[in-house]
Amino acid sequence: HEVGKDRHITPENVYQPGNWANLPPLMDLMAKLLLPGSGVQGLEHLDHCLTQLEAGQRILFLAEHAGNFDVPCFYYLVGRAGERYRKILDRLIYIAGRKLNEESELVKMYTEVFSRIVIVPRRELLPPDHAEGPEERERRLAEEREAAAINRAAFRHMGRLKRQGYIFCLFPLGGRPKGHSYNVPVKETTSYMKAFDLAYPIAMVGNPLPATEGPMELERPIQDRVIFRIGAPIRCADYLVASRMLWEASGSPLDYEQFTVNRVMDLLHELHHAAEEEAGGGAGT
Repeated sequence: HEVGKDRHITPENVYQPGNWANLPPLMDLMAKLLLPGSGVQGLEHLDHCLTQLEAGQRILFLAEHAGNFDVPCFYYLVGRAGERYRKILDRLIYIAGRKLNEESELVKMYTEVFSRIVIVPRRELLPPDHAEGPEERERRLAEEREAAAINRAAFRHMGRLKRQGYIFCLFPLGGRPKGHSYNVPVKETTSYMKAFDLAYPIAMVGNPLPATEGPMELERPIQDRVIFRIGAPIRCADYLVASRMLWEASGSPLDYEQFTVNRVMDLLHELHHAAEEEAGGGAGT
């Protein structure tokens, strides 16, 4: 780990390949934290993913988000499930908000183990304010221009890497759930789905690094039983067409993008409950 390297995100460093040198100690930590009964349900869908990868399909994972150890947990448990899944793990790139890079050197040290495309979510940007002065307005517009440049660069890299056979993983919820607070699912999820052929929903039960209201570096790992459940693949184009028809018929006050990502979250919640039922009690303590 090189302190300070690529902390501040610019259009030039939005793609950050994994720092595999730090993987072994992180996997040793996962082995200590993950209790007996941890594992992966729905491996047949990962096998399907492997065949589709070979066929040149553009693949997106839509994953439920619990905490900042979701990614190493997934890597550890999927890797343990079978050597053939290394091809998926080695090609997996996570779509991450820049907060993970810029907020804490400690957090970046373990998130940078895995490959990431870093973006600026719309929710990070300040909305226009009729009371703002000229300086505040110029500062807000400068932040918008910077975010737009970063996101354009991220999409360019994503297009190139998709053509090279990489898989992308997106957390539709955006930030980690904290206590009883509610995160509005990220409507950009709908735009990402338009760029892929297949999406695999992934639910997660259990969480060895619960989020707190304070700074990320103060979060403390715990032992827990963690179960991932891989759902059946979604054909993105068909799903989006069906979602638009449902949205138009529903009279929903939400816009189409928000309506669609809310449906995705409903699917992840269904998978979550199915994972709990199959596993029995004990996960997610």
